[in-house]
Amino acid sequence: MKQTGAAGAGARRVPAVHTLVISQHEGVRAQLVAYLARLPTLDVDGSPLTAATIIAARPDVVVLDLSRVDHACLRAAIDDTRRVGARLIALASMHEPDAEELVIRASGLYRLKSAGADGLAEAVLQVAARSPTNGRAATHLD
Repeated sequence: MKQTGAAGAGARRVPAVHTLVISQHEGVRAQLVAYLARLPTLDVDGSPLTAATIIAARPDVVVLDLSRVDHACLRAAIDDTRRVGARLIALASMHEPDAEELVIRASGLYRLKSAGADGLAEAVLQVAARSPTNGRAATHLD
């Protein structure tokens, strides 16, 4: 599943931020991909989480739905995100302090889904703009 935001006529060409949406829920994944792809500066793919998903895609930003993702899979996703030099945004249905701590320690952004999709595209652009050497740990947003 891949979508790229449509640029308007005469739009300046800016390198798109390759964004990988990972969710074990096909409907959630499809909605997030469609929502993010509305922004012309995002090149968005969607996939369920597998051992090779992040490594194969080599995204700039990973948006990870934490539903149905256990701590071992979260740790593996964080490791793979680091390996490819990507940034992480984790979306949680319910506040899970242990998952939040893992994400923040990895300099990722932990966000509750109850906060809604408003601002998610902007958050993707903000985390993509941080360099790996001087990015600061993101805080819990809701």
